[in-house]
Amino acid sequence: MAMADDRRGPGVVVLGSVHMDLIAAADRLPGPGESVGNGVFTRAAGGKGGNQACQFVLAGGAARMLTRLGDDDFGRFLLHGLEAKGVDTTLVVRDPDAPTGASTVFVADEDYCSIIAPGAAANLSEADVEAARAAIEAADALVLQLELPAAISAYAAAIAAEAGTRVIFNASPAPEGVAALPGALLGATSLLVVNRVEAGRLLGRGVESADAEAAVAALSADLGIGTVVVTLGGEGIVAIQDGIIRRQPAFAATVVDAVGAGDAFLGTFATGWLEGMPLDAALCRGAAAGALAVSRSGVYDALPDRQSVDRFLAETAAS
Repeated sequence: MAMADDRRGPGVVVLGSVHMDLIAAADRLPGPGESVGNGVFTRAAGGKGGNQACQFVLAGGAARMLTRLGDDDFGRFLLHGLEAKGVDTTLVVRDPDAPTGASTVFVADEDYCSIIAPGAAANLSEADVEAARAAIEAADALVLQLELPAAISAYAAAIAAEAGTRVIFNASPAPEGVAALPGALLGATSLLVVNRVEAGRLLGRGVESADAEAAVAALSADLGIGTVVVTLGGEGIVAIQDGIIRRQPAFAATVVDAVGAGDAFLGTFATGWLEGMPLDAALCRGAAAGALAVSRSGVYDALPDRQSVDRFLAETAAS
């Protein structure tokens, strides 16, 4: 297994989607068949894979992005955005036929929902993953989500497992029940991160803050994954590692934009976890990153760097 270079933070390969977020914000989300007025529209680089790759770099690590982009204006915009944040894009494949993916995002107060059209990213193939095999084998971790077909993630996870590379799995968007997830993917996973809605979909029941400890323990047992984290929004985070459960309260924050906050948490928490921090310390840093992210507008521009997290924690401790 590749070890982190003493001169840098942990290096990861992030396999996932990078797409254009088309964001409409209003006072509340519309119901079925309803329109809501007085909205504000913006566009920004997005996709869980891209967001997380950027956050790993900002948190002090190194990230290589493995995805497909269309050979179009959106693709060029997104490629430039990744490179501007320091993400290595040499594994990104430019698709001559399919357009770059996009996501329509609806934001209101502390909540949001989205519809993802993955575009070229959905064409990521086993051949593309094979071309990245050496990078996956040399990485400290492979990072996966479910915005792309689970089969391609499972293929990459098998390569990582064979090489002893840890697999960080963000099961988002989550399917209904764990049976929908490939066994090869679950068997390779070292760290699972989901929010409470995703945890509920996997477990087949609702997850509330009061029973979050039971839910995280059930996920760990049912999926055979030693380290599982469930984020609860403003009610904090609950995690289990080697049978020991920890809870991290959320930090107070004025919510400006919740899009990407989960990716800010994951990238920052997982960087600390890969560095060998105690679980409590890594969770605390992740919670701080999430609080900083929701207090800023945008996605890439809202992701906090390591120094911002350090400063936030120092100021919080002093107050």
